Amino acid sequence: QSPMLVRHRDAFEQFMADKASGEPGYTAHAKIGQETKALMSRLTHLPAANHAFLGNASEGIGRVISSMAWQAGDNVVVSAKDYASGLVSMVRLAQLGVEPRVVPCDGWQIDPQGLIDACDGRTRLLYLSQVTSLTGQQFDVEEVSRELSRRGVVFLLDVSHALGVVPVDARLADFTVSSGYKFLCSPHVGVFAWNRERRPDFEPLTVGWASGSLSGDRCRYVPNDDASRAEIGNANYLDLYLLRESLTYLLGFGIPAIAAHATGLANRLHAGMKTLGLDVVTPDDPGQRATSVSFALHDAEGAAAAAREAGISLWSGNGRLRATTHLFSTDSDIERYVDWLAARQT
Repeated sequence: QSPMLVRHRDAFEQFMADKASGEPGYTAHAKIGQETKALMSRLTHLPAANHAFLGNASEGIGRVISSMAWQAGDNVVVSAKDYASGLVSMVRLAQLGVEPRVVPCDGWQIDPQGLIDACDGRTRLLYLSQVTSLTGQQFDVEEVSRELSRRGVVFLLDVSHALGVVPVDARLADFTVSSGYKFLCSPHVGVFAWNRERRPDFEPLTVGWASGSLSGDRCRYVPNDDASRAEIGNANYLDLYLLRESLTYLLGFGIPAIAAHATGLANRLHAGMKTLGLDVVTPDDPGQRATSVSFALHDAEGAAAAAREAGISLWSGNGRLRATTHLFSTDSDIERYVDWLAARQT
């Protein structure tokens, strides 16, 4: 959960002024929404019209699932170690006669080939996080995309722990979802991207006045021509005012530069943890990690609480303690954390 930006204060004030102006403000809200989609397209490499803003990433997963005509005997594939939003959604499909193939892991890390091997002729969808929240493991999305495309399997990619800090290419997936409150330095908004060229058929079951229109006799629903068919009502425009500022800020540095800085710090942190003899669960191969580094720890919650008292912000849970770097992280942050870890061992 990244901090908000100082520049968000002006964006908040602008939203308040527009909101108070009545109908002109409502028009201004819509304009901000379109500008934010245009900025988002520079991160995902899909056209601005292929994006929708939802309440959270989980809603995007739900939109995809509701758009598919499931039949008994179909199956979906997900790792047992991937994020709960995807895992729960896949398992829930069992009530429709769909087999959730939850692929186990040997240890902490996910084997992408194991996921691909779990697919067969009845596999309809595979869910995968580009970077896992558990360990910070990063995958070769292009390779997974190629294999799934060859098999005709829908690729649902979650980039919540990648978007805004390392390169993301939503052209490699059929659908891409992300939360906004992590590396996008924004509130709890959901990002949804539809690769219409790769998957032209997408009509979610959940609809509203904003997602389409009625025929002249008001007896037939016609979805919007773009990804706004996933938006059932007004967006949370305050979120979009703030998100627009975040995207402008991040794009001002450029994702490649941010990634080089943040991964460099994460590599230094990984090396420091290994030197201390910690049970590091983030891959040793730099090509298989991004900007998060985790190590296994029985009382991770207690350690995170102690770290907060020392002014160090970490994330606990699931038997591991995770540290994450970003644009605003520094060499001194890494040094201070490693020193704090070393002191706990004495």
